[in-house]
Amino acid sequence: MGEEVLIIDWILLNLTGRYRVIKELFSRGLSPKEIVDFLGFEREKLLALKNRAEKEYKKSLDLGIELIPLSSDEYPSLLREIPDPPALLYLLGEKVWLRSNFISVVGTRKPTRYGITATRMIVSRLVENGIGIVSGFAYGIDTVAHTEALNGGGYTIGVLGTGVDVIYPKVNKGLRKEIIDSKRGCLISEFPIGDQPESWHFPRRNRIISGLTQITLVVEASLKSGAMITAGYALEQGRDVFAVPGNIDSENSQGTNQLIKEGAKLVTSGDDILEEFNVIPKITTVRLPELTEEEAVIWNILNEPRLEDDILNISGFDISRFNTIITRLELKGLIERLPGRILKRRDG
Repeated sequence: MGEEVLIIDWILLNLTGRYRVIKELFSRGLSPKEIVDFLGFEREKLLALKNRAEKEYKKSLDLGIELIPLSSDEYPSLLREIPDPPALLYLLGEKVWLRSNFISVVGTRKPTRYGITATRMIVSRLVENGIGIVSGFAYGIDTVAHTEALNGGGYTIGVLGTGVDVIYPKVNKGLRKEIIDSKRGCLISEFPIGDQPESWHFPRRNRIISGLTQITLVVEASLKSGAMITAGYALEQGRDVFAVPGNIDSENSQGTNQLIKEGAKLVTSGDDILEEFNVIPKITTVRLPELTEEEAVIWNILNEPRLEDDILNISGFDISRFNTIITRLELKGLIERLPGRILKRRDG
């Protein structure tokens, strides 16, 4: 009963949203009950909050949602350090991953093929060297990062802008199931059970994405985007910001290129990030799957990096067929895109 009362007090505090004050009072040694008393709610307001907290606790039991308060040893230590950590985290999945080494990967909801390829290339390298991926579970770069982590046998955390029981975006229903069923990750949120997506939820959610890790990598982002907000939070939190460079005429690269100009570390491979973890990268060799005759034509042309238009001209394929073959080779992980419409092999 004592543990239940404690958790209900933490739920109540979380519902107030007064995270900075809560952290300060908790760091001074006040108990959740003492913090509630200190905040000085009027009786009717306090009763309403307590009633809602009790209902929230019952919902969590019914849905199998774990509650991790700020006072718990299971609460992520890096997140606890930020100025305004959530008083409580809602979690679905395996909480053991909260103690692992992670990097945050964020980017646009409308990535280019270059951004998708860069994300896959970097994330796959990190995952094979034991680094997990934190992202915001949004469509776009976030989805690519989570998916690549799982495909590589790694682990991942999705930070939601809704209640953890809410499926959003709908297109990620399968990804959500895979994270939970595979037991190689979890979904977390500060928002109460059943909370639907609101525009103000996502910028607020972003401070948790950066707060969970020492490094935030921005792959593609316009100047005014959620990914840039996350990078801003990371800098405020004293964390490192890395960025993937992009074409100067691409809107999706304006944010990342600006970050690099302002001092973010330029990243062109996963090894650039592994250096920060003092990890000696594994030496890997790509084993080629069987190629179709058409794919072999492109593969042989790419004995060195070449401009996409040059490859098209040499191959003799029409543009539609050419794009289909290139997409298949990308999906097989055999080729990658570089800035300037250059393609190269991923062969070692």
